[in-house]
Amino acid sequence: MPRLFAGGVSGLSVGLCLVILSHPAGATGPFQAPAVLPDAPGKAVVERICLGCHGAEVIVPARTLPVWRETLELMKGFGAVATDEEWTTVHTYVFSNLAALNVNRASADDFAALFLLDASAATSVVAHREKSGGFRTIDDLKKAPGLDAARVDAAKDRLSF
Repeated sequence: MPRLFAGGVSGLSVGLCLVILSHPAGATGPFQAPAVLPDAPGKAVVERICLGCHGAEVIVPARTLPVWRETLELMKGFGAVATDEEWTTVHTYVFSNLAALNVNRASADDFAALFLLDASAATSVVAHREKSGGFRTIDDLKKAPGLDAARVDAAKDRLSF
């Protein structure tokens, strides 16, 4: 019998939505999902909140930040239970460790979410991109003010140009 979530949504309904949402159609780069969730701050919270309803294979497919935002809101709507602080942790973990990003189309908010930048630094990255005519390579991106080269390297498989 399907497990029921808050609001009467069945586990079967959640599963069908997850199959649809896990398709990496929103991904723009060559990102390949890791076999397991990356070790990073917040992993235990993500495992506790998310893996109670589905496996990690549903969490790790490449999705863009906007698709991840919609997915997490959908999961809340299906009854995933977490405090506001835990949701913030889930968002931060997922955005900074799993999301795919086209660096030539990304907003300052997207840069901030993926690279854990403050608003000023993220705005500087976008301004640098506009001034330089876009990023062609990882090395171009690393030249943007406010970006940490190690973070760029860590995300390189999730970035497209």
